[in-house]
Amino acid sequence: MRLTVLLAAAICLAPAAAAAHQSSIVYSAIDVRGREVRYAASIKSDDLAEALGRPTGQRVTPAELQAGRAAIGAYVGRRVQVTSAGAACTPALAAFATLSKTDGFFAQVSLTYTCPHRVEALVVEYGLFFDLDPRHQGFARLGQGAGARQHVFRRDARRWALDHPASAWQNAGEYLVLGIEHIFTGYDHIMFLAGLLVVAAIIVRRQRDGAGAPAPTPRGLGAGFAYTFKVITAFTLAHSITLLAAAQGVIQLPARLTESGIALSIAAIGVLNLAVEEREGGSVRWLVAFGFGLVHGFGFASILREVGLPERGLVLSLLAFNVGVEIGQACIVACLFPLLHLVARSTAHGYRAVVVRAGSLVIILFGAFWLVERAFVLKLLGGRLG
Repeated sequence: MRLTVLLAAAICLAPAAAAAHQSSIVYSAIDVRGREVRYAASIKSDDLAEALGRPTGQRVTPAELQAGRAAIGAYVGRRVQVTSAGAACTPALAAFATLSKTDGFFAQVSLTYTCPHRVEALVVEYGLFFDLDPRHQGFARLGQGAGARQHVFRRDARRWALDHPASAWQNAGEYLVLGIEHIFTGYDHIMFLAGLLVVAAIIVRRQRDGAGAPAPTPRGLGAGFAYTFKVITAFTLAHSITLLAAAQGVIQLPARLTESGIALSIAAIGVLNLAVEEREGGSVRWLVAFGFGLVHGFGFASILREVGLPERGLVLSLLAFNVGVEIGQACIVACLFPLLHLVARSTAHGYRAVVVRAGSLVIILFGAFWLVERAFVLKLLGGRLG
């Protein structure tokens, strides 16, 4: 009964928890030409309600974005300040467009900052949306090619001083942190890992109990970690292969196809948990983890393409990002598996009936919901995109 109540509460809170993982993000590109600094940002429409004088969080249409382009340009200009050698540079709206993506409408805002003299020691002070979302992040790239530099603005790191070129190791450090943050804010990847781990705490023995049904038995802690290590290693190896290949342009897949595949993997692992018993020596989940890990690797690569890949230390940065992802996964496993093991030891039959079966149904529902949204470019809670 306690497990049933806890699961019901988790189901009710799951949409809110998923939304909580969705911190707002702005992608921007900075280019310096003589006395001018050109700043181009991609901002989700829902984040711009305040800039248009609307209640925070209210949905905004593309037509409203276009009508309020001047207000949006002024809003961004006030909150993104640029100085050169200590002198303020004056912003002006240079271009504006709207773009439809899988997860909503975006405003493409381009500002030109005119500085008193040729740009020397450039400083960007970034203040977008931290008052609305303390976990907001601003991914920025300066320049193109071998001299490109990347930076992530956060609530406690709003200033970017561009005095010296970034080294390969500095780029790797940024990508290590980015990999960790991506796992902790990527609720779809967390849901997939949860689907793999939910059966880690029990086995179903071939012997039958008195009622003729398979007898679920808690795994030993060591055996459970061994199972988990095998499955997570397969997932890690697979997404590492496609991440490195896709990020370097060896293989490219459309983002819509990749995101749909990730959603399908979540639903599929839930179905597998319901359809296939976890028997001693009979696990095939590591093969499933490997197959869908290839798909998740393309998803990681698409994130890096949005942020921008450095020319200096490219492979090192990719490896650092991957290490960051593994650190995030290890933290999730370290927190989740002991809890599952403890519950399974308390009541093996109840664990399989409530946690495995009901939990897998929740995973299937989320996966199916995201699959429909991503495959058909729909916003089920807010109408069709495009």
